[in-house]
Amino acid sequence: MKKLNNLVSNKTVALVGPAAYMQNSALGSEIEDHDIVIRINRSIETTKKYPKDIGTRTDILYSCLIETSMQAGMLDVDELYNLHGVRLICCPPESTYQGISYATDYHHMVNKDTVKRLEKRMPVRIVDHEFHTDLAMKVKCRPNTGFMAIYDLLRSEAKIVSIYGFSFYLDGFIPGCKSGVEEEKGCTEQEFANMAFNSKRHIQKNMWKYAKVTLPNIENVKLDNTLTKILSMESLDREEFLQKVI
Repeated sequence: MKKLNNLVSNKTVALVGPAAYMQNSALGSEIEDHDIVIRINRSIETTKKYPKDIGTRTDILYSCLIETSMQAGMLDVDELYNLHGVRLICCPPESTYQGISYATDYHHMVNKDTVKRLEKRMPVRIVDHEFHTDLAMKVKCRPNTGFMAIYDLLRSEAKIVSIYGFSFYLDGFIPGCKSGVEEEKGCTEQEFANMAFNSKRHIQKNMWKYAKVTLPNIENVKLDNTLTKILSMESLDREEFLQKVI
């Protein structure tokens, strides 16, 4: 945790997820007012398109480092460092389909040459496998990178953790976050979001249930209004989401 705490200790932190509801949210200034801004995988790319809604700065990136359109996208080291100003990358460890991890090592699909290029510009941290396994056992599935990031930050020395843009795929991704899946997967971004919502590996209902009973009760956690409503829903249901949240 030292690499993470070096940046977040006693700081206000904004963790910004890729949920579609962030579009037209006008939360960019509020997000930028935090000492540290953290983003997830390809959501960093959408800062160019939605600066008024999600801000532009990215101090820390949680990335699976798997360079496909569905995952982390192509990682341009110069762009991450010079354009976005990323100072640290955190990635999940290799784990089973169920999220059980036996070593703090990169996923087998991570390009080690990319890691070497990244490390020349910024530290790269693998989240420890014991923590990842413990979280996976609590939610009974493999955690998403973003979900893992929430609970990883909550064991850090951050003063405040403000969470934005997490919908458990009820509304999909902010447009452009998964561009390229059309050619790679043969589906639209929304169709891919539907697949993510119904994933048997990253079980959204399980993660939502765990967040529902933990996040609202943590003193140094602040949730955006939409996420607060999502965690007060009776079930993780898209119809209820449309009726009661949006």
